[in-house]
Amino acid sequence: MTALMALAGIFSFTRLPIEAFPDVTNTNIIIISQWPGRSAQEIERFVTIPIETEMNIVPKKNTLRSVSLFGLSVVTLIFDDGVTPFEAMTEVSSRLANSDIPDEVVPEIQAPSGPTGEIYRYSLQSKTKDVRELKTIQDWIIDKQLKSVEGVADVVSFGGKVKSFEVILDPHLLAQYNFTAINVYNALKNSNINVGGNVIKSGSEAFVVRGIGLVKNVEDISNIIIENINRVPIKIANVAVVRESYLPQIGIVGLDSLDDIVEGIVLMRKGENPGKVLPDLKKKVKELNELILPDDVKMKVFYDRSTLNKYTLHTVGENVITGITLVTLILFIFLANWRITIIVAIVIPLSLLFAIILMYLKGMRANLLSIGAIDFGIIIDGAVVMTEGIFVVLAHKAYQLGFDKFKKRGKLSWVIQTATEMGKSIFTSKLIIIAALLPIFSFEKVEGKLFSPLAYTIGFALLGAMIISLTLIPMLSYYLIPKDVTEKENFIIKNLLKVYTPLITKTIKHPKRTLIISGAILALALFTFRFVGSEFLPHLNEGSIYVRATMPMSVSLEESYYYTKTFRSIFKEFPEVRGVMSQTGRPNDGTDPTGFFNIEFFVDLYPENEWKRVISKDEIIDAISQRLSRYPGIIFNFSQPIQDNVEEAVSGVKGAIAIKVLGQDLNLLEKSADKVYDVIKNIEGIKDLGVFRNIGQPELKITLDLSKLALYNISTQDCQAALEMAVGGKSISKVFEEEKKFDMVVRYDEEYRYSEKKIANIMVPTLDNVSRIPLKQLADITSETGPAFIYREGNQRFIAIKFSVRGRDLGSTIKEAQEKVNKVLHLPKGYKVVWKGEFENQQRALKRLEFVVPISIFIIFLILYMSFGDVKDSFLILMNVPFSIIGGIFALYITGIHFSISAGVGFIALFGVSVQGGVILVNTFKRNLKEGMELEQAVKEGATRRLRPVVMTALMASLGLLPAAISTGIGSETQKPLAVVVIGGLISSTILDMLNVPSFFNLIYRRKKS
Repeated sequence: MTALMALAGIFSFTRLPIEAFPDVTNTNIIIISQWPGRSAQEIERFVTIPIETEMNIVPKKNTLRSVSLFGLSVVTLIFDDGVTPFEAMTEVSSRLANSDIPDEVVPEIQAPSGPTGEIYRYSLQSKTKDVRELKTIQDWIIDKQLKSVEGVADVVSFGGKVKSFEVILDPHLLAQYNFTAINVYNALKNSNINVGGNVIKSGSEAFVVRGIGLVKNVEDISNIIIENINRVPIKIANVAVVRESYLPQIGIVGLDSLDDIVEGIVLMRKGENPGKVLPDLKKKVKELNELILPDDVKMKVFYDRSTLNKYTLHTVGENVITGITLVTLILFIFLANWRITIIVAIVIPLSLLFAIILMYLKGMRANLLSIGAIDFGIIIDGAVVMTEGIFVVLAHKAYQLGFDKFKKRGKLSWVIQTATEMGKSIFTSKLIIIAALLPIFSFEKVEGKLFSPLAYTIGFALLGAMIISLTLIPMLSYYLIPKDVTEKENFIIKNLLKVYTPLITKTIKHPKRTLIISGAILALALFTFRFVGSEFLPHLNEGSIYVRATMPMSVSLEESYYYTKTFRSIFKEFPEVRGVMSQTGRPNDGTDPTGFFNIEFFVDLYPENEWKRVISKDEIIDAISQRLSRYPGIIFNFSQPIQDNVEEAVSGVKGAIAIKVLGQDLNLLEKSADKVYDVIKNIEGIKDLGVFRNIGQPELKITLDLSKLALYNISTQDCQAALEMAVGGKSISKVFEEEKKFDMVVRYDEEYRYSEKKIANIMVPTLDNVSRIPLKQLADITSETGPAFIYREGNQRFIAIKFSVRGRDLGSTIKEAQEKVNKVLHLPKGYKVVWKGEFENQQRALKRLEFVVPISIFIIFLILYMSFGDVKDSFLILMNVPFSIIGGIFALYITGIHFSISAGVGFIALFGVSVQGGVILVNTFKRNLKEGMELEQAVKEGATRRLRPVVMTALMASLGLLPAAISTGIGSETQKPLAVVVIGGLISSTILDMLNVPSFFNLIYRRKKS
């Protein structure tokens, strides 16, 4: 059976998905709607709000947020735990069809991909082709090839120039022929079509009739006839210049010293296995480079998630192997018997394989926390207790009977009897540890997705270890422990007993003094906890830096990119930086709703072991921040690629923490945000402070006068169409080149539309097409500043103040900020302030712990009561739980690690482990009493006899997590607080366990006896 289980475990391991960092967000659905040329207010009114209204009735969603900006609406729905992407997309798709939005707006639902789905970045490079040609290759060759890879959700193309065919109108030539832009538009629209003529029969064959009228190139477009004047055809070429061009650029990508390149970002579908998707993706990239793309065009990888996976798995593997080695070494030192060491050590791989089987069957995936934070010392302590108990009993029997008589006797009955007695303690202890994990199972959202796999993995491993300890271990002990067994004196235990024996004698005689001293130490620990900072989670070191620069909102793309190049060169000055990829603006597909003011830098670092300077990553960030501080008016934010995506998904803005002021009046929201900014800007620890402004977009507002339109016999539609085509350009149709298709756009030459005066002179036709009226006679033309972005959440507008916390703990920083904001910010009815991001997650998790931990402790009490059948025994053992936190608190304080949810999970694990020693001691005391010993003798003998297994299990549990506690490798950050708390707690728990439990047991049973 054991061999079959091992084979099943190996089989499951080969198919178990492994990832560096779990996707910690719930299913979200993003609806992208583009309506070129429309202002943020129009987008909000005609697109965003109708979609939101329809999405309000979608079930099982917990958040509805949106952003409206020039030409783009992005609506995001976040769903409850347990809702699958398929369920969410089905619901959203069915509701979206009912949205009351303009006909020309076609919403797209983005393929579901979480914030950890960005697994691959590459650039296209060529010595002969320009960025327009490379963009065409990306959009029409590479895109569909990469999307064919199983598990790929989307490929985002950023940078480059999107090819188009432009019809550049000359208004003077139009006036010469008495034409307007509308005449040209109609001619182009009606001349670029194919028709079908059904089927004709010719003899025995049937022919499909096709009328081909599609234009293929610049020449075809130029030859389209607008109108015949006096039997002379006036062609497009007579009033316009037709050329191959590109759509207005809204984003530029740079790489190191290269400017204006094409970047591709591959997104993995939510729930897929990166260990399978990435190899298939790289195989496809190799195929593209070698067989499909033109010879001088190559896809150059910039970011590959498998690199991070490799580093984190190396860290986890190193910690696990070192931990197992240390645990095995402790076993051998304490037991001084290689046979017993092998018996116990075999539990480690078997319990892990058992856990992997259950993880595979449950559809779980392994990650650095769920495997790296397993304490194999805790896993095998049941086997230690079982084997050590059998070994000691056999050694005592051999001593009592003599080796000759002992060898003639069968040892099976002694093994069965001891295994039965020990089995009760082992079963109770393991059950208690599993019960202690219940609060972790209750976590939700981010913390639930991060720590629930850890709880399941530990629970599965404990279950496997318990089954093995109760079945396989007694059998192996029977066969492998020799008949000439002797208990060798252990120098560590011998020296410990010299200290412990007089101590236990004193504590038994003075139980009240023992209780007072223990209580005083506990009070000191609780007082010390006030000086331990708090945070939500320590950040995983991804081996790279993600920097965001926020320019003034009205900046142009060209000016913004000028600074982009400057900042990129500054990053490259640092010797630890391997490469820098910059993104200015946003991609064409609308997947990142931002503007020209937004610049993002992916700063890739060399591995730390290749750094020539002795410097930390935080020190590099501080040095970069110092250099960038020379540029006033620009707000910088420092994060990491995955962390940045997660923060944005959680807070709803591009920042770790966001203060959101919700209401309707954008001007009042702006003033409120300024008050918040001013009051928190000088708080220690607050960094990267900035406001996501709503207002700040310069607008040329053209308000049509309906009475004048009626006077001149001009329709509103014609006036708006003339304005749209002349200034912004209007896409008429598509020009097809085999599988590729490109927009055909008509617009005025830039010479006639670059200023307010030029726009005012645009000619608009009357309905009878007899005369032309300048726009300035039909409308009021004014300049003003309007909304650039309109952010919404929960059907309300909001403005966000974002910041990060560095150099101080999160809890005290937010507490101070909240106190100061509440003093100065007084909002009218209908307005409110909410705090989003890491702080919100921390508060939610702590509230859940406050509710669930007492329930867990009560369940532990019930298990103890069912095991011992005595309330006093149960309370006596449970008394050690508060003492176990002493060492954990002092460990956090000494190491300077903040209390986080990771540390909280460590304390939860301690609750179960700390009870285990008490269970072993109380069972031993009661067995001694049953054998007829006096109370004090039973306690002393039991305490000294159980010193070895209790100390040994505590040492194993501590050393099992020691590598995780001292590791500095990539991926170690999330394990460290948990490991430090468990190690510190085990030290205090073991010492106080061995002193308090005997003392209090003696006190309680002495009174009970009297």
